[in-house]
Amino acid sequence: MTDVVEIVDRDAQMLSRLAELDLAAAERVHARLMTTEEAHEVVELGRTYQRFARSLRQTLALKARLMRDSEERAKRELAARPGRAPQDPAALEARKAEVREAVSRIAWDEYEREDAKEVLLEFEDLLPLATGEESFLTEPVAVVAARLCALLEIPWRDVPPATAETAAAAALWRSSG
Repeated sequence: MTDVVEIVDRDAQMLSRLAELDLAAAERVHARLMTTEEAHEVVELGRTYQRFARSLRQTLALKARLMRDSEERAKRELAARPGRAPQDPAALEARKAEVREAVSRIAWDEYEREDAKEVLLEFEDLLPLATGEESFLTEPVAVVAARLCALLEIPWRDVPPATAETAAAAALWRSSG
């Protein structure tokens, strides 16, 4: 599993770098295209620009596919982990609320309103899978939340303190679900 994650991370880094290079090349060709007056140069530079732009689009699409595949694999692995569902429904609900609160506060702190809503909807899809793990009730909330944040690709840091704004946004989001 760790080897796969490292490979995916490295591939994503290379694709990001390639996209940056493609963008730089496309920008350079575009700048020359915009300043030339010669018809044959316009044709050649236009063709070159189109090729770089296509390469950039393909690189970005491949990177997005790699990330989607990685996320799907992580979700499948989480769902396939052995473990039994916790026996105490009250403890389970209390822990879910704690984890939900931690992840919500990070999402609202990290993202704009619409993006935070989208991330939290994905979180709600993952939460039932996480509750089936034996460690869900025994590990610290921060560990469980960090694992879910990693699957959601939310940058993890200690849970930010609640503010009136994040509390209101989270409450509004929960009531709209």
